[in-house]
Amino acid sequence: MKHVSRRLGSDIGLSGLMNTFHYPRTNRMSVALAHVGWFAEREGGASAHQLLDDTKRLLASDLSGPELSALWQAGTFRDFDLEACGIEGRQWLTWIEEIAEYRITWNVGAAPVPLDPPAARGLAEAVLGEIASVAQDLESATAGHAYVAVPGVVPALQRVVGEVDPDFGFRLLLRVLKSYFVPVAPTRVAGYHVLAELLGLEKAVVEDGDFNVRLDLG
Repeated sequence: MKHVSRRLGSDIGLSGLMNTFHYPRTNRMSVALAHVGWFAEREGGASAHQLLDDTKRLLASDLSGPELSALWQAGTFRDFDLEACGIEGRQWLTWIEEIAEYRITWNVGAAPVPLDPPAARGLAEAVLGEIASVAQDLESATAGHAYVAVPGVVPALQRVVGEVDPDFGFRLLLRVLKSYFVPVAPTRVAGYHVLAELLGLEKAVVEDGDFNVRLDLG
């Protein structure tokens, strides 16, 4: 069976979806669900495969509803606020899963095809090291934000890397760093490019948003 490429020219899967949930903000569920459908349709439906893969991995994990909510809220800078809509992370991911699965199967009537696996799977320690290196600033930026506070992001990211998938955890880390404009050194961004290549990700996954690069941190 032919595998679906993860090289789609931008961030992929659930982290890619998070990146598209920006202005204008919405707290309307109908608008949010339609947006998920639009994302799943991208690249002729190819985007739905990684979206389904990421979502299934999270839903199969032992991460709690609040932890899943924290990941979504931080990754989107609360531009679609689950709390304001009165839903929790596991329910929201279940709806995303259903939309992605439907987009894959409705046209061909077949089970979802597997994705090309990342080039390296033994990189959890490296990704956890990247989280640890920015943990203090990341926790301060997310939990301590004056208007868009999200507590518990760092431990949730660590659990994704250790218990779900280091590739996905790495993409979520980059997404949150960009969403909250957390200061990072130029050398660290260069390291992100190296790690992305080892994980089989495109440069665009690192470059699809603005890092708050601080030369004085180098």
